[in-house]
Amino acid sequence: MKVGMLLRGSYPEDIRVRKEAAALREAGHEVYLLCLAGEGTEPAAVDGVAIERIDWDGYSVATRAVNRASYLFGSFDAIWFRRARRFASVHDIDVLHVHDLPLVRTGLRVARSLGDVSVVADLHENYPAAMAQYRSERSLLERLQGRLLRPISRIERAEREAVGQADALVTVVEEARDHYITDCDGDPDRVHVVSNTVDLDRIDTMDHTPGPDDVPDGFVVSYVGAFGPHRGLETLIRALSDTPPEVSLLLVGSGSAESDRRLRELAESEGVADRVTFTGWVDFADVPRYIAASDLATVPHRETGHTATTVPHKLFQYMALETPVLVTDVGPLGRIVRETESGVVVPPENPTATAARISELVGEDLTHYGESGRRAVEGEYGWARDAERLRRVYDDLTTR
Repeated sequence: MKVGMLLRGSYPEDIRVRKEAAALREAGHEVYLLCLAGEGTEPAAVDGVAIERIDWDGYSVATRAVNRASYLFGSFDAIWFRRARRFASVHDIDVLHVHDLPLVRTGLRVARSLGDVSVVADLHENYPAAMAQYRSERSLLERLQGRLLRPISRIERAEREAVGQADALVTVVEEARDHYITDCDGDPDRVHVVSNTVDLDRIDTMDHTPGPDDVPDGFVVSYVGAFGPHRGLETLIRALSDTPPEVSLLLVGSGSAESDRRLRELAESEGVADRVTFTGWVDFADVPRYIAASDLATVPHRETGHTATTVPHKLFQYMALETPVLVTDVGPLGRIVRETESGVVVPPENPTATAARISELVGEDLTHYGESGRRAVEGEYGWARDAERLRRVYDDLTTR
């Protein structure tokens, strides 16, 4: 089949999209991609995937304003509709594979306008819950604007429409599948799990040599990824003062200027600024070196509707590199770590319990956690399994 992917982002930065495209090509499908243009010169093809890009700056301010209003009030993007319809027609697309909720309604309309085109809605996250979470972290004025211009109830309606009308729906964990079936009346036979597991063929070829210059000494507790209040990094910082002095915290990544400032100020006020290292943004190629240099890698999420129904790539990256993990007991995080015996689980937003658990691990042999994590990503929690699940979704489409 000819598969046309729609991605409201740039490419090839999105790890999930890149893995899925490769899996479908390996199954014999032709894969095309329509995405947003990034900066500079970008390739017309990556790993055999032909790419078309939408340059938002090529549209007038007035056109973008009208388009924005259409999206805010109707969850429909007119610019994307025109480009996606032409894209699908030119390449004679059989299946539109739409990444994430914001483009699903537009993709459904494109498919209806063309006739014999199926739609796979690939919902990377519980989007209404994610929006509610992100808005809660904004200023009062921004929260009021969001409530007036695009209330969560409108996003939830778009979600139910996507679940009900897509020919197949793909999500990342069983908890999210349960949400789409129970809360959105999804057909269990059409809701599938293809998780954010790691592609071992790729990560095993990357440089795993521990010891970038900014890795601290001692027992290193790390976190890799974006910063933000729901990530739970404040809990790690608050826990640090109640751990042995050889414990240090390595924060690999960044967030908004405001988020970074708050975390640094918290470290100062807790008296642990000298034990917290902020690396800033790090190229993905260097991330395995930081993980390999860590004694314990963390996913300390707060409990929200969003975090309870998703799982980040970083968990499986930690496991692939045989690094013991510490996660909070939120949604799939606690379930997966207990099942795989790849680390320890603590209550969310509980610095005392977190500090106590870290302190117990200092000086202990944690090799068994790392080995168990590696076994898990070589089996049930490896991309090879999820790639096959994705291919079966497409096999089902051909038999309908």
